Amino acid sequence: MSPHTQPTPASARARDLSRPALWLDGLMSNAANRPQATAVICGNTKISYAELNNQSNAIARLLQHSGIGPGHYVGTAFHRSPHLIPALFGVLKSGAAYIPVDPAYPAARIATMLASARLETVLTTTDLAPHFPAATVLTVDGPLPAEGPDPAENPDPEGNPAPVTLSTSAPVYAIFTSGSTGTPKAASVYHSGFANLLEWYRTDFALGPDDRTLVISSPSFDLTQKNLYTPVLTGGTLVLDDATTYDIPRILRLIRDHRVTLVNCTPSAFYPLIDASASDGYRPLASLRFAILGGEPISIPRVRAWLEHPETRAEVVNSYGPTECTDICLFHRLHRGNLDQFPFVPLGRQIPNVQVTIRDEQNRPLADNQLGELCIAGAGVGSGYLHDPERTASRFIDLPPLTYRTGDLAKRLPCGTFEFRGRVDHQVKINGFRIELGEIEIALADHPDVTEAVVTAADNRLTAHIQGTASEQSLKPFLAEKLPAHMIPGEFRIVESFPLTPNGKVDRNKLTTPATPPQSPAAPAGSDLESRILALWSEILEKPVTDPNANFFDIGGTSILVAVVHVRLREMTGLDFPITDLFALPNARTLAARLSPAATAPQASAAQSRAAKSRNAFARFKR
Repeated sequence: MSPHTQPTPASARARDLSRPALWLDGLMSNAANRPQATAVICGNTKISYAELNNQSNAIARLLQHSGIGPGHYVGTAFHRSPHLIPALFGVLKSGAAYIPVDPAYPAARIATMLASARLETVLTTTDLAPHFPAATVLTVDGPLPAEGPDPAENPDPEGNPAPVTLSTSAPVYAIFTSGSTGTPKAASVYHSGFANLLEWYRTDFALGPDDRTLVISSPSFDLTQKNLYTPVLTGGTLVLDDATTYDIPRILRLIRDHRVTLVNCTPSAFYPLIDASASDGYRPLASLRFAILGGEPISIPRVRAWLEHPETRAEVVNSYGPTECTDICLFHRLHRGNLDQFPFVPLGRQIPNVQVTIRDEQNRPLADNQLGELCIAGAGVGSGYLHDPERTASRFIDLPPLTYRTGDLAKRLPCGTFEFRGRVDHQVKINGFRIELGEIEIALADHPDVTEAVVTAADNRLTAHIQGTASEQSLKPFLAEKLPAHMIPGEFRIVESFPLTPNGKVDRNKLTTPATPPQSPAAPAGSDLESRILALWSEILEKPVTDPNANFFDIGGTSILVAVVHVRLREMTGLDFPITDLFALPNARTLAARLSPAATAPQASAAQSRAAKSRNAFARFKR
């Protein structure tokens, strides 16, 4: 099949939902038939199918010996490490469901998440165990139960012979979403919906033993989940980036060295990879077959040059769907032959066994080309929010069938594809993370010096508008104790009053109007390299930066933007230095001092010669 040949439309094929444990069957089948084949690569560690099966069996028995099985939820707290995949398969083999908890979150948020989901048990590693003082912690990097059957004998939740049997209506996982009430909520999905998703994923993209999937996203992100299981289901290889920072050169090396064929992430995380490989004819991305992007709109200008390059064989797939409905319900494939088919990037068509409709405020279906709220029914719809029946009832409507109201504005075109048009409420997507602005406002309101707070989002950035006497210097660390990094505003504006609409509500549209950039206080003249760093920051942050003592993260910098700065500085200076230096030295003055030997070095390195070629590509990096 040609890389751009479309298979039979997904919507025309029905899928069997009666075997929810097909990914467990896939693991056991590969462990029996291809035991020494590599299932997982993480750093310098390789895990074979036999080792993965045996390790997951031992973890399943650890859970079962602790009284955990069908009907239980287990917290899973892992970085992208060799322990992650055996642990997740172990939870599922025990019959339980899992809830990912990011161990990098602030202690207060972790405590809130555990309480909200009523999680009593957390599966993790010894070094991360102290993050969960209120839970029963089971570690997977120490001795596991040795008694019992041979490790290759697969446990069954009901004590039956293998293969594992699971109910289609049992939960497989629950993922936390941002909560407008100030409390994050875990949305749970069924085995049947996840099985449907994996069957579509492997079939429509013809994934098989020769495919290698790279995971650079967080294990607690909903788009990550399918990528942790599909490679094992298809007999392929899962490649986990075990770095704790987003490092563009490192990720490109992983793609090249492991001949990665599929990567799934947000558009904002993928664009820098395109830009950084442009000067090399996109050769670092040559092995890719698919870039599955989701979480935010895709920009055609950002992907066009790569997709139209003669050596590119990949497609970009726009994937859309909420956490509450098993990650994906609509998708659209982009390749060099259809980039101008629409004047926008469509949400696409439904995956099998999922029904998408556009409805008005009275839940009545709307005709083609009419704008309304996008609603989802069918296999992907989950069971709602754990222990929150009121919130569940407000979003999951039994019409029938049970239908989830997404809060997204869209319309269905006569050709059957869907077009995204914005949000109904104040929920936003920033770098692929779904965020309730109200949750940040509630956290800000807890500060003793904040009278009122309104948070807005524009150009993929959060801005907090504050009434009161609080300062940015006090607000950032205050929020860092309550919220994850992606929910902390990059800018704080102190206001005397809020603009109001005629009906007395805060006029958020007026708040998002860019303010005149504040003038930084004069600073003593620094080195030429210091000035060049400030100029680079100004370009990437798209606003003037003149204070050499300003913290990059306090003026709008993000981990992805740091990765772009890292590449540009390596080319500018000819130095090969770790990205961690940018986190340790986040202002231009200390960073220039660290890199100062390069300021007088001969301008002859290969990295510098590539700088001019790639400058235009990086200049297009927009956030």
